[in-house]
Amino acid sequence: MKENLGRLVKIASIQFVRHFDNMSRKYGLTSTQMSIIDFININKQKEIFQKDIEEEFYIQRSTASVLLKRMENKQLIKRIPSSMDARKKQVILTNKSLKLQSKINDFMNQNQKLINDNFSDNDLTELTKGLKKLIYIMEDKKYE
Repeated sequence: MKENLGRLVKIASIQFVRHFDNMSRKYGLTSTQMSIIDFININKQKEIFQKDIEEEFYIQRSTASVLLKRMENKQLIKRIPSSMDARKKQVILTNKSLKLQSKINDFMNQNQKLINDNFSDNDLTELTKGLKKLIYIMEDKKYE
């Protein structure tokens, strides 16, 4: 009998979130906030907008708005006018977030090392392809 892949992906997702939450909680963050701080920092050479965060994390505009508003209230991010188009607001990290970035980066690197140490290069290639394909085929699937 084949394993229920959807259930296994869900369980793996829950385990990842639990692992990320355990680390982020130490700094008064959620795992999603920690991931967004990491994403903005990785892309610091370019302007990041709410739309970029929506696309990177596959979240709806309303979800991103609430999330970023909470991050603003916690003084983790600021929204400032874009240097290219003053009508748009770019999302930048505050000093508070930047102080956490080295810990976040270390955590992300440790996670990647844990995965790399437990999978062969071929397994990682196949897993990455499989997960990307799964994300693609499940994207925007609505059940009524």
